[in-house]
Amino acid sequence: MTPGPAYDLSAELLPHALAHSVLDPDDSKFHVLRARGRADVHLALRPVRCSDGDALQTYVRELSPGSRYNRFLGGVSELPALELARTLAANGRDTLSLLVTSTAKGRETVVGEARVALSCAERAGEFSMSIADDWQHLGVGSALLEEIERKAAADGIELLFGDTLRTNEGMIALARGRGFRLGRGIEPRLVRIEKQLDDAAPDLPCRKWKEIAKGAEVN
Repeated sequence: MTPGPAYDLSAELLPHALAHSVLDPDDSKFHVLRARGRADVHLALRPVRCSDGDALQTYVRELSPGSRYNRFLGGVSELPALELARTLAANGRDTLSLLVTSTAKGRETVVGEARVALSCAERAGEFSMSIADDWQHLGVGSALLEEIERKAAADGIELLFGDTLRTNEGMIALARGRGFRLGRGIEPRLVRIEKQLDDAAPDLPCRKWKEIAKGAEVN
């Protein structure tokens, strides 16, 4: 990751107001990130909307080449059409796309994003994420990863993992700081970061989905 600006800024998550499944597509509450020492900075974490295509594509195009390479594991200048469609089609049940946004003078700008895919059969979740270059090393990435963990645990996920480049020192350091361990990636150039979520909910919603799947097999 490219170093960010040299001013002191970190982020924290405000308390969450909802107790039901956080991947619920009807959940429209924002989780606000407050920037310490910068009263004029307010970040919001929200699910992606169908109308976010242009904003998300602009965000990806404005990442540095190195940040794009780290995020997409290859040289891309923008999201391919199919990948963009998949991101916008996240259903909030077993897939989730999140945006971190900054609002100034009534204008919202994407400054980070994440995707999470849940496998209820294995009670595992895979994630990927990125933060805009000017917002890196300010605590935003750690706050975003913390929220990803919370969402996955609240929906019964016990293992959270992702694959990143062995050369992506920023993501590896961030993951280690959140208690992730390193393992073998799916390719030699990759390393897997994974963490057991000790506070995984026992029955939301994976157990319900598993029972439905069993019922379908019987029928």
